[in-house]
Amino acid sequence: MVLITGSNSLLGKAIVEKFINEGEKVRCYDQYKPKTIPDGVEFIQGDLFTSKRISQACQDVDTVIHLMDKASSQKIGRSKMRKINIAGTKNLMAVVKRSKINRFIFLSTYGVYGKVTSCPIKEEDKKKPYTKYGKDKLKAEIACALFAKKNKINLTIIRPSLILGPDVKNTSILISLYMTMGLGDDNIMHISKNGDTRFQLMSPEDAANAFYNVYKAKEKTYGAVFNIGSDNVPTRMEEIVKIKELKKINFAVKPISKLKAILYSILFKPSKLSYFTKDHFLFIFHNVYLDCDKIKSATGWSPKKDNIDIMCEVVDWYKSKVNKGEY
Repeated sequence: MVLITGSNSLLGKAIVEKFINEGEKVRCYDQYKPKTIPDGVEFIQGDLFTSKRISQACQDVDTVIHLMDKASSQKIGRSKMRKINIAGTKNLMAVVKRSKINRFIFLSTYGVYGKVTSCPIKEEDKKKPYTKYGKDKLKAEIACALFAKKNKINLTIIRPSLILGPDVKNTSILISLYMTMGLGDDNIMHISKNGDTRFQLMSPEDAANAFYNVYKAKEKTYGAVFNIGSDNVPTRMEEIVKIKELKKINFAVKPISKLKAILYSILFKPSKLSYFTKDHFLFIFHNVYLDCDKIKSATGWSPKKDNIDIMCEVVDWYKSKVNKGEY
């Protein structure tokens, strides 16, 4: 049986669906019970600090896929975010050891690399996280690796690029969509300079396939770290031009300086909107393009959707929500 923590997330739902479709026995673990649970799937409600609940979830499990985390401190505060991401992961691994589970697949992030100077980024490249989430994930990676080595647990770490798809909850993305499609004549998309930066996306389905391939490859992936992301990443300007053409969207494209973005971030702060945060700065001003050759070679995985496919799906989803009055 496979235990999936954080199963309610965008990625979690895709992984659950993938594993069920492949005939795997799945148990889900998350803080909140979803409205619907797939047939044949067991759900246990709990957090990363109630050892009794985690122990119950780990019974008869041979593999844990750990997705449960907090990507933002906005609603819970920085201290609790850090506690969930780092201490929570350590606590889960301690229960994994006691439960004699020897397979652990950990979700990390592209954010561990920070503001890089050259792309594509390889797994062994320098890590200098820029965001809170990236810093937490790197510390959790290190804790997992040390614990796994000491206790002979077969660990695999997966670092995806930004996962994006329908039902996305990422506030920076939602606000960007609102700015481009929800402001009438004032619709605007901010880019840096000439829009020549590249930011790699990842569909939930492709990410789920990567996790499944890693799970099935077994020994080939033990102790490994893998980047995953889409292929053929266009520049922001190329992406915008193509999406405007395909989706018949009319919005202005305006370059913005880092100084002006900082001023905007100060103006937006009182409203608690996640716009021009550090995550959004990465999205606008820096190249994030992961080298995924390692996982392709080890497991035969390859992504099916590129940035354009992903953004078009999200635009369609967002427009349907707006038409229903849900945004």
